[in-house]
Amino acid sequence: MSKIDEVTRAALEAYPKHSIRALASLIYKSHPTVFKSYEDARSAVRYRRGKAGNKNLSKVKRTNPKHIMKEQAERSMPMPKSLAKPRKPYNLPKGKTLILSDVHIPYQDDKAVDTALEFGDTYRPDNILLNGDQLDFYAISRWEKDPEVRNLPAELQHGRQFLAHLRERYPDATIIWKNGNHEERWEKYLWHKAPELCGVPDFEMQHIMRFSEYGVQFVHGRQKIKAGKHLTIIHGHEIPGAFDPVNFARTLQMKLGVCSMAGHKHKTSEHSSKTGDDKYVTCWSIGTLQEMHPDYMPMNQWNHGIATVDLDGNDFTVQNYRIINGKVV
Repeated sequence: MSKIDEVTRAALEAYPKHSIRALASLIYKSHPTVFKSYEDARSAVRYRRGKAGNKNLSKVKRTNPKHIMKEQAERSMPMPKSLAKPRKPYNLPKGKTLILSDVHIPYQDDKAVDTALEFGDTYRPDNILLNGDQLDFYAISRWEKDPEVRNLPAELQHGRQFLAHLRERYPDATIIWKNGNHEERWEKYLWHKAPELCGVPDFEMQHIMRFSEYGVQFVHGRQKIKAGKHLTIIHGHEIPGAFDPVNFARTLQMKLGVCSMAGHKHKTSEHSSKTGDDKYVTCWSIGTLQEMHPDYMPMNQWNHGIATVDLDGNDFTVQNYRIINGKVV
């Protein structure tokens, strides 16, 4: 038996109720030549009391319920519980899905929207995914606004009229609404201007837009959509600082590393790459249905566009279309 063992065991037997700190301090002061430091003495006491971690516990102690309960009882401060609330993905229903992104009502391009829906009449979708920024929420934007066109009630009414038209035109389709960054303006407006109304159901997006009346399913702005196991659909604002030096589809591939699709940037693009396991990762960005030359960005590289996803189990087919001169191409 080493001198450290001898001194430590003697102290443990003599003072069984002393705390580890008290014993360590005692034996270090009494035997300064045996221990290099107070921490050295503390480690020796912890080791011989079986509290130096699982690697220093005997197999019997590690599996003995009495020993485990004793250790738990000696802990005075419990671990704090996490406040995180992870959002589960929304699973896109199977079948044919027409995706409309960035309509920005009431500043939509009427001809582009008409063209998109005429395509939908022929495509006959099982689902219609409104993939963010259906509404512009200009009236509550934090940017400077023209007071002559600030009219929040009119914007909301235009949005409800759009949903009513979709439901009437596609009575059997599942309509899915995902919040984009422009819809999040409503939530942030409440945070800053009327925090007392946050959490009141009547002021949530689902209620002010009357989703139950039109049979619309809601997807939160920070919630991703999964088409089977292999395709992820987001609006695009979920990726902070997502610039597109080449195109947004390539940015999606670099940021997410999986087959994915997004709107947000108002530009149609596609990027595909092959992994070392000979698997292809393809990403798509979708065009907008907004008027092309708004006052805040009269010069841009946007284009009108829509997309479709045909889903059968985990197999999917994507078609990413531009709308040019009233035609889907």
